[in-house]
Amino acid sequence: MYLKCGDIESACKVYNQMPVRNVVSWNSMILGLADSGDYEEALRVFRKMKQQYVYGTILDSTAKVTGIIKFDLHKEPEIGNAKLEVGGNVKGIFDLGPGRFGSEAIFVPRQPSTSSKEDDGYLIFFAHDENTGKSAVNVIDAKSMSPDPIAVVELPNRVPYGFHAFFVTEEQLQEQANL
Repeated sequence: MYLKCGDIESACKVYNQMPVRNVVSWNSMILGLADSGDYEEALRVFRKMKQQYVYGTILDSTAKVTGIIKFDLHKEPEIGNAKLEVGGNVKGIFDLGPGRFGSEAIFVPRQPSTSSKEDDGYLIFFAHDENTGKSAVNVIDAKSMSPDPIAVVELPNRVPYGFHAFFVTEEQLQEQANL
């Protein structure tokens, strides 16, 4: 609310007094600072976000997503590997398989609480199988990155490459509506 009204000082006070910050509070503060033109402070706040894991996409030579990769930012990368494989700071790889291409994965926490482990949840993404012409929603375990999906929901129509999504809880939506 303070940020929308341009009251950066009050917003910073409220933010700094928050005992626990979540994705919504971090994003609200960073975007508010950037919108007000205080880019250096926005960058400083962004650097405070202590994340251990990052989930990225593996692209082929035509920039199609062929897999999902999990990095541990607290580990050192292995130098000299020309091939992506588990080890060093690579904690897991989910390969979509031959002829299957997908979207970026969105992390959804198993329990919507701030006390759970950072990687305790699911990665959800779309995949299209060019061999069969079918698309599906895939759900995998973010912690283990098991090659066996938790769920695969076949869709009646093809989902185009590059489809983007973002998961927020009902509480987060309500919190944003009240700002």
